[in-house]
Amino acid sequence: MSNFDLVLKLFLQLTVILAVCRAVGWLGRFAGQAQVVSEMIAGVLLGPSLLGVLAPDVQAWLFPKASMPILYAISQLGLVLYMFMVGLEFDTAVIRARLRSAGLISASGIIVPFALGAALAWGLGNDGSFFTAQVSLPLAAMYMGAAMSITAVPVLARILQERGILNTRIGTVTLAASSLDDAMAWCLLAVILGAMKSGASIAVAAVFGAFIFGACMPRGRFAAAVQKRFGPVTQSLLVPVFFVYSGLNTRIGLLGSSRLWMLAAVVIGVAIIGKGLACALAARASGEPWRESWTIGALMNARGLMELIILNIGLERGLITPTLFTIMVLMAIVTTVMASPLFALIYARSTSSLRGVESALPRT
Repeated sequence: MSNFDLVLKLFLQLTVILAVCRAVGWLGRFAGQAQVVSEMIAGVLLGPSLLGVLAPDVQAWLFPKASMPILYAISQLGLVLYMFMVGLEFDTAVIRARLRSAGLISASGIIVPFALGAALAWGLGNDGSFFTAQVSLPLAAMYMGAAMSITAVPVLARILQERGILNTRIGTVTLAASSLDDAMAWCLLAVILGAMKSGASIAVAAVFGAFIFGACMPRGRFAAAVQKRFGPVTQSLLVPVFFVYSGLNTRIGLLGSSRLWMLAAVVIGVAIIGKGLACALAARASGEPWRESWTIGALMNARGLMELIILNIGLERGLITPTLFTIMVLMAIVTTVMASPLFALIYARSTSSLRGVESALPRT
């Protein structure tokens, strides 16, 4: 394939990627899903899991192997810019304002899922289907624990903003706790890749460095100008390419046995219990009412794009196999898709109960 053909194919790929992401996003809005959640699903749909099954020749023609390095480069550029934008929006004042509650929720959201993820990896460690041979069992346990502990800060921020509670107590507590969780999970991943001594830590250094660089930038007019200039192209073009590149590595067909599907269900269950339930109970222990506690648990359980970043790094750097990658991507999608409907359900019930009480009160 000539360079000219590659350029034409790239423009066609970008057109298809944006069109499918927009179409799935339009459908997702009817289910109350944020655009970023729909883009996660669109990425899997364009990969071998759906398009590759329904029209394998079309999928192979649209995404030939020769174009994969270009898509990879674009996805990595989008990843670094995205993490820079996340760091730019990282507000330490939010953490300081709710330090006690956020600290307890964050600690529970790290310790419990990390322990459960590590135990799960320990049980799978002797099976070569999930971790590569170069990864020792302790490193596999640390990686699985870190992957289970991640939270989707940008997804949470968008959900909270759309629901109009971003600056409320529950909004600030959730954002603060999820920010602390993500920072700890990235530090754990950096330690894991550094312990491998294979140069793999460079990828994390670029991603985590972009986040730290963004967090250190001055706020105010500068941050607003950077977000205005780079935000649209990052969110609308580069991030969808990253989702599709992840989707091209996600092959549902690898889960070809009832044992693997059962394992996927176990992983999803462990993720929900370890993150959602633990954070909800921690929120209650910190003094939050039950409604707010369950809401915090539902939101903290979302993994979103941050999970896909960790999974892609693990796959590209030889920590996990495509089979475990596919299982973990399914977990990320399920837990992220759950967040918004659960949030709406909890608040809808609360609102209905409140209206019922109000209607029962005597008129004055």
